[in-house]
Amino acid sequence: MAFIQLVHYFLQGLVEVIKEHGENVEHQLCVKHLYGNWKKKYPGAHMKELMWMAARATTTPDWQKAMLQIKNYDEEAWNDLQKLKPACWTRSAFKVNTKCDLQVNNMCEAFNNVIMDYRHKPIITLLEGIRFYISSRIVKLRAALMRHEGSICPKIQQIMEKNKKAYEPWRAHWCGDVDLSLFEVSKGMEKYVVNLKQETCSCRKWELTGIPCTHSIACMWTNGVEPELSVNSYYRKSTVLTTYSFIVYPCNGPNLWPPL
Repeated sequence: MAFIQLVHYFLQGLVEVIKEHGENVEHQLCVKHLYGNWKKKYPGAHMKELMWMAARATTTPDWQKAMLQIKNYDEEAWNDLQKLKPACWTRSAFKVNTKCDLQVNNMCEAFNNVIMDYRHKPIITLLEGIRFYISSRIVKLRAALMRHEGSICPKIQQIMEKNKKAYEPWRAHWCGDVDLSLFEVSKGMEKYVVNLKQETCSCRKWELTGIPCTHSIACMWTNGVEPELSVNSYYRKSTVLTTYSFIVYPCNGPNLWPPL
């Protein structure tokens, strides 16, 4: 049976439920699991490379080029991928309002792994285990972030440093607007349009993630602006501290519960 049929039969109930909750609710597939099914029919390192190239493409032209390479290599594999809605698996079709380009469900996998010792126990024991884990995690993350000296979350700052290092071959050309925001950024034949005021780049990486891309950073430095100031508020230390400002209140044990 083709991998797409397996995915369809497994998820069709979930897809219908999500549709009922509104058209603005996104439904994305975990590309890691998607490839896990796909490789059973289309194995090989080159096929894996091509599929992930299509999945990670952030613009429609780049996605189309990757899909064409798949078609030229194995048309049947291309036909199977064509049955999937692009918005479910390729960044080129993701909406940009969530500021998230994740394509794997590692967060769910990590949570499932944490509750492994509790998930098969009676419901009260299960809930108590989850409550204790969540409470401990809130305290741990808040304490770690309080020790962090920067205004941007540590992992996001690492991405920023990587993007800043990659800017060198790119040349930013200001187009002369009064707001100092419109730029054409080029490297050889590659060119992208950046609008600093709207916080957009035609590579779509800035809009997808909320983290300035290499092209936009080149423009910011041309204007003498610190790139960190343009990181989306989702990734600021103050925002995350607000997120983890609540607590899970302590509970008495069964020894103090009222009798039933």
